[in-house]
Amino acid sequence: MVGQDTIETCTWTVGLGLVLALAGCGGPDATDTTSGPSLVTLDGGPSTGTNDADETTGMRLDVPVTTGVDDGQTTGECVSQSLEPDLQLRAVDVLIVIDTSNSMGAAIAAVEASINDDFAAILAASGIPYQVIVAGEYPAICIIAPLSGTDCNPAPAVPAITEVYKHYDASTGSGSFLNNILAWYAAPDPHGFVPTGYQEWLREDSLKVILAMTDGASASGDPDDGNAFDQQLLALVPPRFGTPGDRQYVFHTITSMNANEPPTAPWLPADPLQGNGESIQQVSVLSGGWRFPLSQSDSFDVVFQQIAEGVVEVVPVACSFAIPDAPAGETIDPDTVEIDYQPGGGGALASFHQVTGPGMCEADAFYIQETTISLCPETCATVQADAGAQLDVRFGCDVGFEPAG
Repeated sequence: MVGQDTIETCTWTVGLGLVLALAGCGGPDATDTTSGPSLVTLDGGPSTGTNDADETTGMRLDVPVTTGVDDGQTTGECVSQSLEPDLQLRAVDVLIVIDTSNSMGAAIAAVEASINDDFAAILAASGIPYQVIVAGEYPAICIIAPLSGTDCNPAPAVPAITEVYKHYDASTGSGSFLNNILAWYAAPDPHGFVPTGYQEWLREDSLKVILAMTDGASASGDPDDGNAFDQQLLALVPPRFGTPGDRQYVFHTITSMNANEPPTAPWLPADPLQGNGESIQQVSVLSGGWRFPLSQSDSFDVVFQQIAEGVVEVVPVACSFAIPDAPAGETIDPDTVEIDYQPGGGGALASFHQVTGPGMCEADAFYIQETTISLCPETCATVQADAGAQLDVRFGCDVGFEPAG
């Protein structure tokens, strides 16, 4: 799995048994019970509690008022109903930085031939909200439709960007490959697409995947330069690639290096640095990325497929999700929302409490903005790291939350 050990993000597969249970207090179907909350899976599996949902109404009668804070105004038991949330995969921004010097002709042609069918199509089929940003001299590299808006025959005067394809027109200089990735972040492009640099195309909460393609002459052979680049990338403002201790990017390298066995197999982060461009390779090692030899341009279709499939494997579900629509005739008071977390491997039920906003985040907490529930970073990390996690989101009972005045 790409970057599993180094990216400070977590994987949460689409099959996660996430449950949102909406509760209303004092309903006519409420019953007296002393059992704790049960969690009903979305895939038809058994609940983890002692009382299952009513098979005819879908209502759950097993959530006592003691799960909230009883201020004397709440009467009766809470009755909950399980609803399936609309989970969205986390967005991915792919930044492909290409050296367009004369020695890169074969590699550029291979990218142009493979990027649609062997890369973008795999991301699109996965359902990931993705976009591809190419940074390289135009039209030395010209990406064709359907990713872009042109067939490049002839290439239009300016890159034909689309909703999922962007092109930052710039040329790398010898020895300055990593420096340019940093400099272009806030530098305007020549066509006026992004006056403040390619940062404008990077989405705040997306996972960033950088694919760097250059021969060894365009990067130093000092791994410490790669360490410095990583530190500078994480220090950029706004911090689109993450922050120190919380990387939100993976860096894959295609450069002059020895081939693995078989030649299309990537060198993994634990493998030693190979051949030239050790500074660029070091960034891959730090971020959990892969390294491929530039000499295998005839097999770039296989390389691109591997990278795309690796991206799909690690993309988590976003830690924000919409409050589901209330059942007919009911309304949801966001101030009464509470979340229970049942670890996938069993263990004690944990409760997440609501805070007034992201600035008040702490462990075991979430906040609500308009109609969206967002898990706080530590809460998100806990839940997403648990492939079998179940969440129980309820409303209707006083839980002691006081909204900001």
